[in-house]
Amino acid sequence: MEVKKNIISLFQKYGFEYNKTASNEDFLAFTFKSGFFHNAEIVSLNISDRERVEKEMEKVAVDLDQLGFSTKKAFYKDLEEIENTLFEGFFNVIEWKEKIVNEYQGHCERTLSVLPSEADTYSYIQVPYLKNNQRNNDESIIKNICDSLLIDGPQLTIIEAPAGFGKTCTSYEIINSLVNDYDKAPIPFFTEFSRDRQARVFGHIFVREVDKSFSSVNSDVVIEEVKEGRIIVVLDGFDELLHDNSSVPDEHNKFENAEPMLETISELLTKNAKIILTSRRSAIFDGEMFNDWVNRYEDKFAINRFKLDKPEIKDWIPPERLEALNNTEVDITKLSNPVLLSFLRFVNDDCFADLCNQPSLIVNQYFSAMLEREMDRQELRMNPKQQTELLKLVAHDMCDNNYTADSKEKMISVIKEKASHLLNEVRTLYSPKDKPTIDKLATTLSNHAFFDRSHQGENNIQFINEFVFGNYIAEGIVSSSDDWIASDERFVEPAILSYLARDTEQRNILWNKLALMCDFLEPSSRMRFEAALTDHVEEDKYSHSDITSIVLKNLNIFQAGNITASIFNDCSFHDVNFNLCNLEDITFLNCSFWNCTYQITPSKTPDVNFYNCRDNNGFVDEIEDQEVVDESKTQPNVAYYIFSKIWPIGSPSIDRLHYFTGNLFKTDEFSRKEINKEIKRLKREELLLGANDVNFITINKTKIVEIKTILGRN
Repeated sequence: MEVKKNIISLFQKYGFEYNKTASNEDFLAFTFKSGFFHNAEIVSLNISDRERVEKEMEKVAVDLDQLGFSTKKAFYKDLEEIENTLFEGFFNVIEWKEKIVNEYQGHCERTLSVLPSEADTYSYIQVPYLKNNQRNNDESIIKNICDSLLIDGPQLTIIEAPAGFGKTCTSYEIINSLVNDYDKAPIPFFTEFSRDRQARVFGHIFVREVDKSFSSVNSDVVIEEVKEGRIIVVLDGFDELLHDNSSVPDEHNKFENAEPMLETISELLTKNAKIILTSRRSAIFDGEMFNDWVNRYEDKFAINRFKLDKPEIKDWIPPERLEALNNTEVDITKLSNPVLLSFLRFVNDDCFADLCNQPSLIVNQYFSAMLEREMDRQELRMNPKQQTELLKLVAHDMCDNNYTADSKEKMISVIKEKASHLLNEVRTLYSPKDKPTIDKLATTLSNHAFFDRSHQGENNIQFINEFVFGNYIAEGIVSSSDDWIASDERFVEPAILSYLARDTEQRNILWNKLALMCDFLEPSSRMRFEAALTDHVEEDKYSHSDITSIVLKNLNIFQAGNITASIFNDCSFHDVNFNLCNLEDITFLNCSFWNCTYQITPSKTPDVNFYNCRDNNGFVDEIEDQEVVDESKTQPNVAYYIFSKIWPIGSPSIDRLHYFTGNLFKTDEFSRKEINKEIKRLKREELLLGANDVNFITINKTKIVEIKTILGRN
């Protein structure tokens, strides 16, 4: 009886009606009507008596045929086989996999379209990455992620990378690998988000994308199959949906913006669901509020976080070309961008030799070559300089109006409105017979090689990649006569990253032009961008701040300028020189220091604190050993303060076993040095313990009596 109910429920889920009068103890009959198509299914699990049952099924089939149904008889060995057959039929699994393969091929062709003509084969270059903050060099990120998707249980995978550093390419590689390399893998549902002019509700967008992709199945059925683990959801560009309209950068506002989306995702993450998000690096995923959200759901689903690093140049450039580049004055680390590395990999030998003679022109040569090729491709009489001006105007409109993709019609309208002077100028270059209308020329330009069809909307277009988009944002910033400001900080990162391969003078011009916009950036982003463009950190803009999850390499910190009362949390420093004279009351939490050095005058004691930090050359111990301890000074009751934060006065129980360590340092009651020393002492005495996440500490429940004594509670 239970099996019968389950079969009926299963067919009804897919829109069938149970025909009780045509059914009996040996088989069940179902009908399905959709437009002109009327189908019937007669199903049985009684394989052992198949000959007799099939004769009875045939009688019912004749009756249903006379009623206008196209009838199918089927025997199944169990309920699972019925479930798999319905899923494969309604979701057209074979066709869906072919669609994924075609989408991947289209992605490859689009990538090659903005590379030299010698680039005739696309291949994904493996990138270095961290998984849950651990370096993994033994296995490709694609295999690591795909293998983990086959593990039972709900799972959220987050892939983070700077703008233009491989998130979308990695997403495409994952879905292609799932359909080609894994026989029993779930089918991937891939959607690529872009920012349009409307602030939209994530839940509505998701359902709309589901309905658009699976038109023959109700969205509720799709969502149920996601939960069952038969469909893997890949959401590329999650950050594009985060419209932050606040005037001051603030973690609370940013997380409040993201939380409804994360809650919608958490509702899907039941049973065996698998969801992959890709996003630009964001403070949203590093702050206390996200960690609280993770802890809230840690017993309900697993979370894996992958952070993509910059490409390893040696993996992209052939050895002989790499040697030639090393013999020039160019800093090849600044070329760590997939687009530029691909260009240098495929460009012909003569052009490569010219670039080695004038390495400062590598970026200009890439864009000039692509724009000249566009003139031939579309028989366009708009020279590279005019095309550059047009693309700058489009990028500027996107920054002003906070969108990255729009319909083709609206994009044509923007081109006509913003670049009418260019269109008229170009039209004069055609003979009267061949002269295009304004509309035709604008339409031709909307098909530019640097534009691409967006997946978000049937006919939307956007810039083909973040490097190209960022270049034209940056070109517009540098050429502007006034201080530049955009509608959202989202547009700053691609501009900066696109300019890293420029010479020092051009990078400094861009940084100076960003002065006003930088006041709207969160301190972590601002410091990361200052280091990237200027090769130092010295602005007096970082005091009383939290600097989170940044990586700084090969530079000097605060040789000029000062920083006071700030916390560096989960940061990584490589070959960095610190001027400790200009650091006052600075705390480093969970940071790493590789080959770092420092300088300080003999008369000054370092005013920095380290908690849970690591190094490879004694950097931390050497600085801590210089601390002067006043033994006569009475130690304040810092332990009481720490435990009262974790277990607030008046609360009958501990609300959260895991407490965000950084919050303990946000007080004027004690110095950071006093708090840091006390945390270390309490951990030595095992009253406090480290949590699974290094950003948290937890109370040792076996020492609760001693903790109550410190708090003065019975």
